[in-house]
Amino acid sequence: MTRAIWKGIIQLGKHEVGVKLYSAVQDRTVHFHMLHRKDDAPVEQHIVRKDTGKDVPKADMRKAFALSKTSAVILEPDELDKLVPPESRDIELLRFIPPTALGDQWYDRPYYLGPDEDEDSYFSLVQALERKKVIGVARWVMRKKRYVGALSALDGYLMMSTLRRAEQVLSFSGVEPAKTATPSASEMKLGQQLVESIAADFDPQQWQNDYRQRLDKLIAAKARGEKLERHVPKKRKPQASLAESLRASIAAAKEKRVA
Repeated sequence: MTRAIWKGIIQLGKHEVGVKLYSAVQDRTVHFHMLHRKDDAPVEQHIVRKDTGKDVPKADMRKAFALSKTSAVILEPDELDKLVPPESRDIELLRFIPPTALGDQWYDRPYYLGPDEDEDSYFSLVQALERKKVIGVARWVMRKKRYVGALSALDGYLMMSTLRRAEQVLSFSGVEPAKTATPSASEMKLGQQLVESIAADFDPQQWQNDYRQRLDKLIAAKARGEKLERHVPKKRKPQASLAESLRASIAAAKEKRVA
């Protein structure tokens, strides 16, 4: 496993469980260096005044929150520093809830939690979550930021997923679908057949990042002095009706299984 990025102590009543935090996902975004087209010299960004174009030293910068197009509140660095929560290693468990209480829209970023010395307490907590089939709502401070998260058990270990705040999650109310005709019995049956035709176990290795793969091939080819042909995706022909679309999808799924 990769190196722990943070250490904390889960507070559960009078009991404490030391844990180490590990990233469960990694950023695979492609990052490029910017060059001057004329001679390939590296270029960089600067913070400049809009009116003069002159560089502004970091010490002379201030943050402002716009109230309108013509007015704003200016915030001083020391004022913002006072708002930062105090450092702590405590992970406070607030309550336990059923997993169904949180929908997908609440989850943000997952982390693995490993034991930190006291393995007995750690695995006791894992077993308790598994037996009760609950998740714990927790809060903690990490790197000058306060988080709310969901503590759960997965494959015999603990996981912590940061949660979005209430003001970040939008309600589905008011999002009304376009009015369409009620599907016929035959269309409903075709829909069920389509679901059954592509039902299978989930294998994450099948879902690759096509853009990243093509980019890697392009970089490797250019490094060798070669040139790749342009990738042109095939256009799908529009189907005349829902029934025809479902039949075509079922046929394509069957052909893929045979292949």
